[in-house]
Amino acid sequence: MKDIKSNSIKNILYLHANNTDIGGADFCLFKLASSLDRSKFRPFVALSLPTSIIKLYERAGIPTKIIKMKRLKRTENPFYIISYFAVFFLTVFRIYKFIKKENIELVHSNDFQDIYGALASRLAGALSIQHIRLIMVSPKLLRIMLTMFIGIMNNRIITVSDGVARSMFSRNGKFHKKVVTCYDWLDMDAVEHARVGKDIRREFNIPENAPLIGVVGRLEHWKGQHVIIKASPLVVEQFPEARFMIIGGIVEGRNRERYSEELKKLASEMGTLDRIIFTGHRNDIANVMSSLDIFVHTSVLPDPLPGVVMEAMLCARPVIGSNAGGVPEEIENGATGLLYAPGDHVEMAEAILYLLKNPAIAREMGQAGKMRAIAVFSKETLMKKMEEIYYSLLAEYDR
Repeated sequence: MKDIKSNSIKNILYLHANNTDIGGADFCLFKLASSLDRSKFRPFVALSLPTSIIKLYERAGIPTKIIKMKRLKRTENPFYIISYFAVFFLTVFRIYKFIKKENIELVHSNDFQDIYGALASRLAGALSIQHIRLIMVSPKLLRIMLTMFIGIMNNRIITVSDGVARSMFSRNGKFHKKVVTCYDWLDMDAVEHARVGKDIRREFNIPENAPLIGVVGRLEHWKGQHVIIKASPLVVEQFPEARFMIIGGIVEGRNRERYSEELKKLASEMGTLDRIIFTGHRNDIANVMSSLDIFVHTSVLPDPLPGVVMEAMLCARPVIGSNAGGVPEEIENGATGLLYAPGDHVEMAEAILYLLKNPAIAREMGQAGKMRAIAVFSKETLMKKMEEIYYSLLAEYDR
């Protein structure tokens, strides 16, 4: 491999067609861009919308550019697809101009739908990496078209877990030749999840002896908060003092705002509304996690590599997670937590009850999870791997 470490600083453009709501992909991009070795790489970030995450980039001294990028929705509506491609090439041209202006040598697109960067970099003579942070289940035709485009147009494809690579870029059990897996890492301080908050039990009047089970995530259907609500009566039947905490804000757009009310209606129907606490959006995630007896990951669709699972592990909480996507790469079943079939509220309840009945085992799992989080999801180790991906690509093309 050519040694580029002593060469001139390489300019990297990170590209993300972000949404109004700030999620895991947004925070992961910030962690990546802000952790680069500035003696070797100079980061630039192009976003579609000027959300509050720009403040984090400003504090880190990273230049940001707003380039309106229409986000491709999961739809088979031909009129929407036509409208998308009507502005597609204008957006590509704007990115192309930015690449040329700032002498960008490598374009790193942050997510599956950030497909503008691959074409713009080709036109500008830059190298291109596509980061895949989701698993698209449907529509199947759109998934096939996008994966083909990404595979052809990019020089490298980075998946956040082998589960993502297997679901999106494998054939006959073999991964696409351009694919490399690099986990996201833990940095709760960087994304302001380590803020000191109030005493959670006192804030919400939760008795000290009441088992507290929590889930953290935006309130939208695929995140599956309804599953834990369905599981709650089965738990309360044996542990009447149990409380369930749902931490996360309402998501706007595509009627997702209704989900919050649907959850409360379901809790009322289940007879456990008085045992379920909806906290809304919070930043003091480490503070919240530390107050829980058990953390439950509830997604009903394959979750690529949920950061909240890592955060719960770092806080030494025993974790119960759905057995799909990248979650089995985070949780060692029976050692750091328990896995259940996605969407199966009965199996989820059985896992919760097992840990409540065996508190010593739950504590051991929590401590083992913390050690695993530190060892496997280390910022230093994974950032080194990411920079080596950059080095090898730049060396391969003699940049």
